[in-house]
Amino acid sequence: MLKGLYNFCRGLLGERKIIIDLAKNDFKSKYTNSLLGIAWAFVLPLTVIMVLWYVFQVGFRSMPVEDVPFILWYIPAFLSWNFFTDALGAGSGCIFDYSYLVKNMQFRVSSLPVVKIISSSFVHFFFIVFIFFIYCVYGWYPSIYNIQVVYYYICTVALLLGITWTMSALAVFSRDILNIISLIVQVGFWATPLIWDPSTLPVNVQMIVKLNPMYYVCVGYRETFSAHVWFWEHPVLTLYFWLFTIIMLIIGAYVFHRLRPQFADML
Repeated sequence: MLKGLYNFCRGLLGERKIIIDLAKNDFKSKYTNSLLGIAWAFVLPLTVIMVLWYVFQVGFRSMPVEDVPFILWYIPAFLSWNFFTDALGAGSGCIFDYSYLVKNMQFRVSSLPVVKIISSSFVHFFFIVFIFFIYCVYGWYPSIYNIQVVYYYICTVALLLGITWTMSALAVFSRDILNIISLIVQVGFWATPLIWDPSTLPVNVQMIVKLNPMYYVCVGYRETFSAHVWFWEHPVLTLYFWLFTIIMLIIGAYVFHRLRPQFADML
């Protein structure tokens, strides 16, 4: 497994120019036929943020959460979730989008989920800057804790890679997988503490909620900007997340490797 992961990472470095070019083209192609073009990549998440901000802070007059204004408490977690779901949906269907590369024996097909993750990252990087901007507007200025955003981004990418390897391979044999992912995303939005405070739940319920690996990422993004908590201050949760992620990487690599020879016949 370690040797396979090493070879994969080495292959990514060798093909980095091709992968980045594919990611750029993928990002542009999503919105080429629309009037606003790539602006839609930013308009849609901003619209959701504004709607929820109006509903909860203006309409329901939500009080600050843990002494943090609701909008500042909400935005980091939501934007990390938005990145995850966008990359998950795109990565799970990557084999169909790049079917012409599947038959190219010289291209590492296992790199296709990485292309989708990088493509989604372009928007995510913009919104990380947006988070800093909103915090500064409210008088919350950058601190040393903010460097953790790099760590939690890496966490998200590692988790995505394992899941999209599995889902993209299975989707070749049944497109129902893509519908299942869409359903999971819808349920996951409400099951992940994006617009509600997990500390208000009973302890035993909190333990169940924390089994969701995106709990670690979303709360981590939030703590990076507002709570000023280092990730190593949650040793058990950190250990659980990385054990889960490593298992998903192993499963994803195995499933993709076993099913890869049949992709060309199924497309």
